[in-house]
Amino acid sequence: MKTRLRRLMTLCLCLVLLGTSAAFPQKLLAESPSASDIMNAVFDTPYRHTLQSDYASIHRSTLSEWTDTVWQNDVLDAKVTVGAGSQPLEQAAIRSSDFINGKHRISAENIDIRWLQETLANIGSAQPEAPVAAYPDVIHRSGTTRIEAGQLKSAWVSLTIPKDAVCGVYTGTLEVTAAGQPPITLTLTFEVLDLAAPDPQEGVTQVELWQHPYTTARYYAVAPFSEEHKNYLLDQLSEYAKMGGRGVIATIVEKAWNHKSYDSDPSMIHWTKTADGSFSFDYTDFDQWIELAIQAGVLDPQTGRGQIKAYSIAPWGNIVTVYDETSGTSQRLTLTPGSEEWRTAWTAFLEDFMRHTLEKGWFDLTYIAMDEREMEVLQPCVDLIEGIRSEAGKSFKISSAMNYSSGDDYAFLDRIDDISVSLINVNEQSDAMRNLAQHRQEQGLLTTIYTCTGQYPSAYTISDMADTAWTMWYTMKQGTDGFLRWSWDGWNEDPLTDVSYRTFEPGDPWLIYPAERDSADDSFSESPRYKMLKQGIRDVNKAKFLQSLSAESETAVTQLVQSLKRPKMKINRYGSATYARSSDRELVQSEVLRMREGLNDIAKTYLQARVIPVTGVELRTSSITLRVGKNTQISLEPLPYNANPVTWQFRSQDETIASVNETGLISAKAPGRTMITVQCEENDQIQMEISLNILDLSQAPRKRAAVSPDLKTRISEILQAAIAESHS
Repeated sequence: MKTRLRRLMTLCLCLVLLGTSAAFPQKLLAESPSASDIMNAVFDTPYRHTLQSDYASIHRSTLSEWTDTVWQNDVLDAKVTVGAGSQPLEQAAIRSSDFINGKHRISAENIDIRWLQETLANIGSAQPEAPVAAYPDVIHRSGTTRIEAGQLKSAWVSLTIPKDAVCGVYTGTLEVTAAGQPPITLTLTFEVLDLAAPDPQEGVTQVELWQHPYTTARYYAVAPFSEEHKNYLLDQLSEYAKMGGRGVIATIVEKAWNHKSYDSDPSMIHWTKTADGSFSFDYTDFDQWIELAIQAGVLDPQTGRGQIKAYSIAPWGNIVTVYDETSGTSQRLTLTPGSEEWRTAWTAFLEDFMRHTLEKGWFDLTYIAMDEREMEVLQPCVDLIEGIRSEAGKSFKISSAMNYSSGDDYAFLDRIDDISVSLINVNEQSDAMRNLAQHRQEQGLLTTIYTCTGQYPSAYTISDMADTAWTMWYTMKQGTDGFLRWSWDGWNEDPLTDVSYRTFEPGDPWLIYPAERDSADDSFSESPRYKMLKQGIRDVNKAKFLQSLSAESETAVTQLVQSLKRPKMKINRYGSATYARSSDRELVQSEVLRMREGLNDIAKTYLQARVIPVTGVELRTSSITLRVGKNTQISLEPLPYNANPVTWQFRSQDETIASVNETGLISAKAPGRTMITVQCEENDQIQMEISLNILDLSQAPRKRAAVSPDLKTRISEILQAAIAESHS
């Protein structure tokens, strides 16, 4: 017993002398895992998926540091990938420190770290025999997780930069832990520029992602527009508003797209053909949907924010389902645009819909919409819509997604208030799209680019995340107002398990995922491709804001964006649109990084030239005590902190006692007292004094003697011997 006590006392004495924490002996005494069992954790690119087939490359990676540049009111996105060895990892977790910049900090409360969950994806389009692979496309849950032996799991890191963050370089750490494993520390460093990124909701970029609210009801097994359903929808719409979404999709007929997606997209407005042959309309679902969009902030009828897109006066298949009072049955009417039957039915609808939206105060936000219809269909639709007017002489606005290629005869297109042109129809070798967009902007009309199935770059589950960010930059290169994508939440049966579907590339119909049906906390999950779409939206808004600040910035941003390169595409053997060569895939990621770096370089150049008058100074201390032969740096900040230019002048009243150089470094020369004067060259009214007390060596306080290297070595030997004996 005495022997064990002596060992323990010796161990404790050694630890005290070395200054080691109490946790140290536990780590030393623990059984060391073999190399094959050790956890690996590294930073990883957020611009493409990390699959299980990437295990070897991740195991070889040593990327323990990540750097980035952000603005105030911005978001930093990064990815960490953790690999298990020959044994599973239990209770794997990633925790963040605060991020420090001198005396300033960004709290760890601003960071969100969530593990990615895999879902299966058939890599083809309408090809059931295509290979199926697991893609980590669901940004799932925070906290701890299990990682199977020989497997990888990535975590998405999103750090929100406060609007009032002080500019400068911040550094913090991410600690990766798992049961029985030594922790791994990763370093995250980023520079915050002294510019506030525009709020996406207030930015000038148009964003429209088509919603499918009845799909949410089907997935969660709740009645459409019940309170439970509306709670789910409100969460999703609030996120949509926050990311800058402005278009709200309302179905005004059954199966507006002829049931191409998993769900049939029921009509929010129910048509009835009465006994006398006239039509009546029930707006119950429509009204609840629009009221939710207003509550979430997507729409604001008072300020004119957002658009209600009513689909469609020209549904795919030209079918309109009505309830016939006489027979008591639902009837599917084939109404060919331009026919008399079509004109009669749609005139009745448009007149009543106009009355209803005027009463609600929504008329000015409402567009009668069409999707990918031929010119012979568009023409009679536009004629009819324009011909029905309110008492004030206004007709409904018109919206159309269309396959426009080229031409400078804009007479018909000018009658459509909002058009979206498919990416595949934008000719990179001509100025047709840019010319069209510029012309329409001069007329006060909206123009966007859209992507969907059969296009590359795009936004499928199997796509690289860089694709969505690149697309936003390309919309700016073509001079358009923004971006449209055909689906935000058009889930299949169980997308958390398998995203494959009978038509389209996997994941094409959605950018967010549902939560588990029994989840009490979340109502949806984001995908990495959606995260990068949001990054692209933020960056384009920053680029447009930078253009507005000075003529030099406008020219530099324009030149940068116009240099964006476009990759080539192909359809793979399974029918999916993808990159033509691996070099095209690499091009997308490198171009996104080049755009971001170029944008930040332009921002830094602007900041260096920006003039913000200095009004004061903040000194860390007004008195300093120093001993002869020592140096210290004067610490001060201008007021405001981002004043520019600022030049400080320093002067010692007695150079024999202490001197000060042009950077504010004080050198103590002889015992005595003197003063250092600090003055601002740009504002001679700003002047401060620092009192100095210089001590000789005999007056200086003694420091405790340090432990010699030889003693440290001896203590270490005693420790190792004590540990070895405790194991015997």
